[in-house]
Amino acid sequence: MREHRLKIKDEYLISLIASQKKAEVRFNDRDYKVGDLLVFQRPYFMKDNRGIKYRFEITHVHEGLGLADGYVMLSLKQLPLSEGVLK
Repeated sequence: MREHRLKIKDEYLISLIASQKKAEVRFNDRDYKVGDLLVFQRPYFMKDNRGIKYRFEITHVHEGLGLADGYVMLSLKQLPLSEGVLK
């Protein structure tokens, strides 16, 4: 299991948090795997690594049919909120 700290637009993060959106399409430059964690910080541009972090576990990785070469669709499950620096 690896942790990936990523940027995301607020509108997409809000939809994930509200469970209106359950997947994220990303370029697979990080070799995403089931069980990996995606960590989004809002606002993502904070440089001091403080603030609320939103964590999602990858439950399924889809590649191929319907996606451009090199892209994957990640099915996500939200994990409890984490405040402050993640260890």
